[in-house]
Amino acid sequence: MGGQAGGWPGQGSGYRASPSAAGGWSGQGLLGPAPQQAYTAFAPSQFSQGLAPSWDQAGLIAALQQMSVQGSSPWVLDTSATTHMHSSEGILLSRTPLLHSSIVVGNGTHIPVTSRGQSFLPTTASNFVLNNVLVVPSIVCNLLSVRQFTRDNNCSIEFDAFGFSVKDLKTRHVILRCNSVGDLYTITAAAPTTAHALLAASTSLWHQRLGHPTPAIVASLRQNKHITCTKADHSLCHACQLGKHTHLPFSTSTSRTSSPFELVHCDVWTSPIPSVSGYSYYLVILDDFTHYCWTFPLHHKSDVHEQIVQFISYAQTQFNLPVKCFQTDNGREFINNATTSLLASRGIIFRHSCPCTSQNGKAERVLRTLNNSVRTMLMHASMPPCYWAEALSIATYLLNRRPSTSISGEIPYVRLHGCHPTYDHLWVFGCLCYPNLQATSPHKPSPRSAACVFLGYPSAHKGYRCLDLSTHRVIISRHVVFDELLFPSPATIPSPLPPLTFYRTMIRIYLCLALLTMLQLGRRSLHLRMLSSSLLPRHLALLVLVGMVLCPHQLLLQVPLVLVGAVLYPTRLFDVF
Repeated sequence: MGGQAGGWPGQGSGYRASPSAAGGWSGQGLLGPAPQQAYTAFAPSQFSQGLAPSWDQAGLIAALQQMSVQGSSPWVLDTSATTHMHSSEGILLSRTPLLHSSIVVGNGTHIPVTSRGQSFLPTTASNFVLNNVLVVPSIVCNLLSVRQFTRDNNCSIEFDAFGFSVKDLKTRHVILRCNSVGDLYTITAAAPTTAHALLAASTSLWHQRLGHPTPAIVASLRQNKHITCTKADHSLCHACQLGKHTHLPFSTSTSRTSSPFELVHCDVWTSPIPSVSGYSYYLVILDDFTHYCWTFPLHHKSDVHEQIVQFISYAQTQFNLPVKCFQTDNGREFINNATTSLLASRGIIFRHSCPCTSQNGKAERVLRTLNNSVRTMLMHASMPPCYWAEALSIATYLLNRRPSTSISGEIPYVRLHGCHPTYDHLWVFGCLCYPNLQATSPHKPSPRSAACVFLGYPSAHKGYRCLDLSTHRVIISRHVVFDELLFPSPATIPSPLPPLTFYRTMIRIYLCLALLTMLQLGRRSLHLRMLSSSLLPRHLALLVLVGMVLCPHQLLLQVPLVLVGAVLYPTRLFDVF
């Protein structure tokens, strides 16, 4: 070893002996004359030649009796020992490779070392860590290296005439106070039962005792010496996996596209409110390279396939670029025979998200951005939510003309088209506007314009879409005067029920009334009952009354409904239903 093993504070090695005048050793050390039997038990023969060992057994027994008051196996503090030394291998909690097979004591004798490892010292105040403990079966006293102890436990030791105090190095608070009896500074471990309980406590056991917290909590308690762990057990807790399993974090994507339509992200959003045009969904398509997006309002989710077919043709015709890969979720509107066969026939890669996993992040984020814009513009213009399709068209139009942080502040329109867009034709959505109606006015004295609401920019015209508040018609015109500071009152903006939905609702009500009458009369043929019964006028009158209550602004739509019910009932009604 790198130093002398043994010794007491200020006195050097405990096994130090002095040479005699006769050329031998007197064996007078701190523990008294060395007994011959104890010396020959561990000293190799090559070191004992020429020596005349003579140990005083009575002195050794007296010294050990002084230490018996401190416990059956106390530790003796030693300032000259470089490592801890113990006679029993049972105190080791974990073992480390043995660097030296023996140690050298004060008289130059080599003592064999059997093993090396880590342990701890349980006391009534705290549990101290003991690293680099050497197991020396032949040693008489268990030596505690002061230098190693203060390093491992971040503390200091102060000796006085009555004993010693262990203090925290930062706060200077006394952690442990030991009063020594006799000539040695000794420290005794806690009761065997407590030590045995602590020896059995690994980090895995403490994890269970503390109610299955995170490993960081157990490590914090262990670092602050509130608990003592025998070993660091990093095994997987089965109960935690069953009770606290969460989604694993997503790694940052390293894939990058180098051209438009190399990777296209798709997703479908379902609206809780049908639009005035009868749309309930919309499809968003986002190009990964340019971050340019397209939106397509849909009546049904089954319309997604047709929009994908048209988009592939659009990319090939307008930009002479093929779509190489589609990235979607696991929706049935994407994963079906028609779409899968179409993409496979054109050599387009079709990628899906894992089941119940959000791996279509770009499409979902652009959906959130678009929905936030739609919601904000509708609220700012005080327009009903059923105009979300019109607001979506403008939100998409403007998003492609704004800088995007996803492409380092570049503009998607510039990346796709290679030129900068213009902004001088933009106006506030939902503001008051006056389109020119001179071409459609019935006569000269008629007004040349009407108060309208600005709805957006038509894709097939170089003009503006305006909603006439009086006739509820959408007017497309280039000659429009805008008042961006004034927005029409919400009461003046119509919220019409789509005619198709109105007819279906009325037909279902009419059939229910006819079915109730059939059950009352007990007739087999609904057709004969309706023709022979005098209740037909009552049904029609009740149907018209229900229509007036539900949709008072569409009274004209009830006239063809009554005619269809009276003339073509019941065959055509069942077909329509």
